[in-house]
Amino acid sequence: MKTYYRLTLVVIAVLVLGTLAFLQLNRPTGVRGKSPARPVTGELTPEALLAQDLALSDAEVIALTTGRRSEVFGVLETGHQYTEASAACARADCRQVNIYNFEENVLIAVIVDVDARRILDVLEMPGQLPDGNDRLREVAIRAIMNEPEVEVQLGWVPTREDIYLNPSSLGGTECGDTHPCLAAVFPIGDRLLWAHVDLTTETFAGIGWTDVPEDDGEFVEFVPDSGCPPFGEVTRHGWDLDYSVTPSDGLRLGNVTYNGFPIITSAKLAEWHADYGGPGNGFVDATGCIGGGGQFAIFPYGDTQVLDLIDLGQNVVGFEVVQDFRMGNWGALCNYRYEQHFQFFEDGRFRVVAGAFGKGCGDVSIYRPLIRIDIAAGGDENDRFAIWDGAGWANQLTEFWTSQSETITPEGFAWRVKDTVADYGFYIEPGQGQFEDGGRGDDAFVFVVSHKASEGDVDMSAVGPCCNDNEAQGPHNFINSESINGENIVIWYVPQFITNVGGGADYCWTVNGEPNPETYPCFGGPMFHPFGFGDVTPTPTSTATPTQTPTPTATVTLPPANTWIYLPVIIKE
Repeated sequence: MKTYYRLTLVVIAVLVLGTLAFLQLNRPTGVRGKSPARPVTGELTPEALLAQDLALSDAEVIALTTGRRSEVFGVLETGHQYTEASAACARADCRQVNIYNFEENVLIAVIVDVDARRILDVLEMPGQLPDGNDRLREVAIRAIMNEPEVEVQLGWVPTREDIYLNPSSLGGTECGDTHPCLAAVFPIGDRLLWAHVDLTTETFAGIGWTDVPEDDGEFVEFVPDSGCPPFGEVTRHGWDLDYSVTPSDGLRLGNVTYNGFPIITSAKLAEWHADYGGPGNGFVDATGCIGGGGQFAIFPYGDTQVLDLIDLGQNVVGFEVVQDFRMGNWGALCNYRYEQHFQFFEDGRFRVVAGAFGKGCGDVSIYRPLIRIDIAAGGDENDRFAIWDGAGWANQLTEFWTSQSETITPEGFAWRVKDTVADYGFYIEPGQGQFEDGGRGDDAFVFVVSHKASEGDVDMSAVGPCCNDNEAQGPHNFINSESINGENIVIWYVPQFITNVGGGADYCWTVNGEPNPETYPCFGGPMFHPFGFGDVTPTPTSTATPTQTPTPTATVTLPPANTWIYLPVIIKE
């Protein structure tokens, strides 16, 4: 009897433990209790409300937020951007619930399968600053309206209609560095007044100033279409890939292969830093189709285009995937336009290109796009990154950053990435003005880090503060002395484009937008040259800098045809 009794207890214990393990694995909706995080109370769709409720009921989320001041900042659609653990989102309706822990400056991203009512992944993202929700925007508006210094500087008290809030940073404070902040911008003569509010302390943080030129832009009303451009796939010239526009991480490419060789897991542009001189004087901009990532949102203009690349001999040499992003009054002061180009050549090369058109909020500015490339030459694992040191390729063993230097091979290559098992990869050629797209050189920061799902596999909030002139651009926070020797690595490439206005050398600048566009964009980005792919050998790019002044581009409407010589990106033989 005792033996039977003990056996019964063992069986019951096994069943209980197995049930608990099953429940944890499948993370159902029935977890008791709620996270103490403050929920979003504004208008949400039924799907977003359900996702928020499931997220706040999750045991792991409760553990991460209990005893810490935390709040839901937004609920985003995941689209085609998700982690390995949330791969079900490829077929399911998923949401990303962003919860911010104020005390530890950590964003918690919860990936929810709304169809199955399951939590698929919980990601901790230290240092990523989300956008303000409706409650905190109301706090910021009231703080600015009630701030005596704002009234003194303006000479009048702003009303709600005068205040348009943007995510911001303010030098000498925690705003935009370790605290999320919002600012309203007011024109006063030839200057802009920036009124900043700290969302962590919920208090007025201070005032900043930026000099601006006279605004001669023409107003053109543009309201972006609702929703996101359609998802697409491309099979051309041996390349296979898919593309989509993310909520706030720009145009994203995924699952890129060349003649069956794995090349890129994903590549995207997380954000732009528009720097108007010194920390805190500038914007963190995000291109995307939904916004809500903690940056100033700039939406798509038209659908994603897949266009032929044509050389100077009128030969088709590849294709590019292009997305235009612009504000409704682009061409006028403080309005922006950006573009992304992913270019793929039939000889195995590819180039990642970002472009800024201005006009922005000043004629003394620097644009810095944060480009993330989850390289996968030979597959995700076994990556090795090397720097050309003047005598040979020096393999790097741990996470690091470097700046673009003059130490390059005769072919113009500065870095190399390869698969240690498959023994193939790419030489990386930084922009030095040689690509005949009007670019004047990238002057890039490069960050090489070990892959982590929480560092970019899903939609990112503000990665870095604006605006620093050193390597502190955001990806520097991902460097933790971890191994990159034979690991799965991610490359962050951050070029720097300095605005030039007047004297026939306009750059990163727009004189007029539609209906009479005159614009001088600045383009940059690295070229990847393949090696070890059998018969494929690197094709050096001419390092001669074009001497001609870039031709102003006039893009009134996107072309309907699938073949287009895109003037800023003419490829040299």
